[in-house]
Formats: sequence, C-alpha cells, structure tokens
Amino acid sequence: MKETIVVREPNDKEFEEVKKWVEKFWLDNDNMQKEQFRVMIYNNELAAFGRLRINDDATELCTIGVLTKFQKKGIGMAMVRSLLSSVEKEAYLVTVIPKFFLKLGFEAVKQYPKSIQKKRDLCVTQYHVDTPYEVMKWTQN
Repeated sequence: MKETIVVREPNDKEFEEVKKWVEKFWLDNDNMQKEQFRVMIYNNELAAFGRLRINDDATELCTIGVLTKFQKKGIGMAMVRSLLSSVEKEAYLVTVIPKFFLKLGFEAVKQYPKSIQKKRDLCVTQYHVDTPYEVMKWTQN
C-alpha cells in the first residue's frame, strides 16, 4: 500500500480530535481556533497537529503533538517543518524539549517579545513539569 501524507487545516471532526489530544498531552489550550492549526493526515488517519499563533508582536509555534502510535518516526519534525514553511520572518516557541528544536534550526534566546514572555509565564504557572521551559527562536534564511 502506498503511503499518503497530507498537511492541511483540520475539518470540524479532526479539530475535535485535536482538542482531545491537546488535553491528553497537556498542551497549551488557550483560545484555540481551528484556523490556527494544521493537521498531518497519514494514510487517512490523524498523525500530528500543530499551531501557529499570530500575536501582535510575534509569531508563535505552539500546541504541537504527535499521536502516540506515530511517535519516533520523523512525523514531528515533518509537522514543524510544514508549519515553518508558512512563517515569513521568524517564529518563537516555549518548550521543554529544546534538543528537538535545535535540529530544526531554532536557537535558545533570553530576550523575546512580550507575548512570548506571557506564554512562558503561563507555562511555568499552569503546566508544571520537571524540566525547565526554554524560549527558542527560528529565523527564516
């Protein structure tokens, strides 16, 4: 069977499924809007999702997830690359897995826009994890 991979905006049913995975993975669910998301459909099955949030002062890559059965197969990297393909200049993210994003051209930064500071503060206060949060930036070449 030939593999098919499609990345697109989710339909209503897929967006409902994405919302369930966001809760399960304990990801940023603040003001989620369907048009902010892209889904990766692998052989007609939801495999991954990600979100580009356009703030007044920065573009933020966030709410990225790979469904369990598709993890460790390069799907996450492909999802992030797809999201970045629509970024005009630069994008920021707040993460606990900086090594993953280093491979995709992100760099850790100490100075960032106010909207990203607000996101980092939200993560630190609402999403308690053992690993420290880092802010990273990607710049279009």
